[in-house]
Amino acid sequence: MKSYAAEPQKKYPSRVYVFDSSFIGALIIPDEKSQRLRKLYAAIQNEDEKYAPKLIWYEMANIFNNLIRRKRYTYDEVLDFIPLLSALHITSDSAGGVVYTEKLLRLSREYDLSSYDAAYLELAGRKKAVLATLDEGLQAAAVKYGVTLLR
Repeated sequence: MKSYAAEPQKKYPSRVYVFDSSFIGALIIPDEKSQRLRKLYAAIQNEDEKYAPKLIWYEMANIFNNLIRRKRYTYDEVLDFIPLLSALHITSDSAGGVVYTEKLLRLSREYDLSSYDAAYLELAGRKKAVLATLDEGLQAAAVKYGVTLLR
């Protein structure tokens, strides 16, 4: 992955981040990258903690599959994204079980989110992390829930 160390860096109050699939996809899929996103990512240091719920791996596989299905990229081109995904050094959160399911249900209903997006919101709240998402609905819910957004 290209280094953006030469760009100005804005520091955030936390050194713990939760990445969602919209943010990760935009980071590693070449035709989705933007200057704004590069600046946001430049603020994150290698030693910072980066988390995502376990579902991130399913979501990324689905995003990759859709890129192939829509003929945006070939299978071999998509395979080249896997090392970029690995280079992000994301730690999978292992929360699960009945209590966790109930919490996701409550959050998804309270903030009008999918249960998948609620998992990112819950994790960011629990870790007191900065949430990195491009999803506007999740961003709005994060503001209401009191989670800091990467901006």
